[in-house]
Amino acid sequence: MSEQARADTGSASSRDGAGEQPSTEYAALRRDPEYAELNGMLLDLVPVGSGRTVLDLGCGDGAVSEQLLLRDPDMSLVGVDPDPGLLDAARARLADRARFVTGDAASVSRLFPPDAFGTVVLANCIHLVPDLGEALGAIGQVLAGGGRLVFNSAFYAGAETAADLPLYAELVGTARSTARKRGFPLARSGGGRPSGLRRSAADYRAALGAAGFTDLVTTEREFTLGPRFLTALCATPMFATAALPGIDRVTAAELLAETLEQQYERAPFTITRRCVYFSAVRP
Repeated sequence: MSEQARADTGSASSRDGAGEQPSTEYAALRRDPEYAELNGMLLDLVPVGSGRTVLDLGCGDGAVSEQLLLRDPDMSLVGVDPDPGLLDAARARLADRARFVTGDAASVSRLFPPDAFGTVVLANCIHLVPDLGEALGAIGQVLAGGGRLVFNSAFYAGAETAADLPLYAELVGTARSTARKRGFPLARSGGGRPSGLRRSAADYRAALGAAGFTDLVTTEREFTLGPRFLTALCATPMFATAALPGIDRVTAAELLAETLEQQYERAPFTITRRCVYFSAVRP
């Protein structure tokens, strides 16, 4: 992600693996060609050449780190993620081609000296950052003058189309009903949607401006979620545990996938979603 979905969703916050190897949680999502295209659009925003130093923040298991190095083998890359298990997977993936450090977005100014990086990338994970202002302030300290921050998200206010909201509601509602019938202990959702999922594209633009970033470019694009993509999305910790709180992620993902298959058999459908991309410069 990493979505991820630390997309790979990469993640700026910990993930609940329910006993599975964490590097597998977003693997199915990464294999989807539409998702790979979305990541490619983010990677296209990353400057290349001149031995650039890059921070992959929320790197997860290093899948996006690997793509960055394939595009620019001469870059010096550091990955940061709060999940030690995912960082172990990243080290296994890339060995000595990159360095990996445990931390989150707010901690980078304590982990690295000022002006340490020419580029900072957050792939599919900015919505997991709880305090956006604090994180952008810390990133601004480690980003060199003239350096570029790039990030994206498909989880923000406005990502879902109004026409498709009933499909999400039916999926989650039916899965919860099935869980209750089977005796699974559903918990009450604590506090509603995480704050990051309530942010709009305008909120991100305002936060970047308040943090002193300039030359802001924002792009939104729509993409299609077919049944394979939706099944992979439902299996991610962020979606599964939010949809069916109190149930372990693996069981929650299975219930959601079962419900999705039943919905699709009744009436095949796709869902349209938006992804937003940001590129900004530290003066």
